[in-house]
Amino acid sequence: GACCASSLWLLLPPCAGSFSRIVLLNPCRAMPRGAKPKLYYNPEMSTHTHPWAHVEKRTRASDVYEHLDRAGLLGSVQVLPGHSASDEELRTVHTQRHIDEVGRMTAAARADPTNRELCEPDGPGGVYYSGHADAAARLACGCVIDAAVGVLQDSKNATATRASPGDKARRRAPPAFAIVRPPGHHAGADPTDGHHAEGFCFYNSVAVAAGVVLASGDAQKVAILDWDVHHGNGTQSLFYEEGRCLYISLHRFGERWYPETGAACETGGGGGQGRNLNVPWTSDGLADSDYLAAFRLVLCPVLAQFSPDLLLLSAGFDAADGDAQGKMKVTATGFAQMTQLLLSAVDCPVAAALEGGYNSRVTCECCEAV
Repeated sequence: GACCASSLWLLLPPCAGSFSRIVLLNPCRAMPRGAKPKLYYNPEMSTHTHPWAHVEKRTRASDVYEHLDRAGLLGSVQVLPGHSASDEELRTVHTQRHIDEVGRMTAAARADPTNRELCEPDGPGGVYYSGHADAAARLACGCVIDAAVGVLQDSKNATATRASPGDKARRRAPPAFAIVRPPGHHAGADPTDGHHAEGFCFYNSVAVAAGVVLASGDAQKVAILDWDVHHGNGTQSLFYEEGRCLYISLHRFGERWYPETGAACETGGGGGQGRNLNVPWTSDGLADSDYLAAFRLVLCPVLAQFSPDLLLLSAGFDAADGDAQGKMKVTATGFAQMTQLLLSAVDCPVAAALEGGYNSRVTCECCEAV
């Protein structure tokens, strides 16, 4: 159904204040001439796989990379392999117990790979472990860290070498995109004993990237926008009381929709009060017009007021038309328009990471558009 603009205003958390007008979106932000966008991808992420049928296929990232190659786009970007995230980097948001348990479960799956009860601790169709789960998740995490650090450093260098002494405009490096799997935005939601991975996620790559740049001082404020059809319960939980991070999520909600979190009233706590904004969709079949209305009326004004030093995009494409997991109708063109609105709403560096998206053709088309 069509999105009601007046109802969207009710979703604004206390930090958003009262906007008397919508921000004017400037499509022209200064970028270094001739600079190539960076694309992070490592084929070793496909080593994490499963002997039983599962929607989180080993080829999710490689399919996108090969599609971009066939489309002739890899020549216009700089392709980088990323690195394997260290325990120190993971600990910027995750506990050592979480890290140890992912390692322990990975080792157990390596030793007994045909034990389905062991490899799928939440039951068939849930998160699955393999002998390469930890390594693949660390590579995904490292790619997103490098994307975040890279756009910040490249933007800093571009500003320092601006064309003329009188040019004081903040210059922004081209956005970076990490084509990674397994996804990450559900990891970190469960603090109880046992395995902490859930929703196909082991380490929360985007959250770790935010944690790394905040810990290093490369950024003082980070915004995370998550348009995956499922609520990023891990990201919300990890930053719920963190005032330096604004988390925004648009997701399907209600009717026991996984992970059953992400209500509009969840606005942050403690020092993070007002730094958590959920846009919970309560019906299937929403399309470009609904999402674009939310971006124009709510998300872009909130982002502009927060004025982050870095914007991280959890780019899940399971809300795309044709992805049976999401039951939504967003087109590749719609995702491209949302991306342009984000780039126009903020003047900070931007890095995106693949989250969900389980129809290979659809996900490839959406990644190409973005």
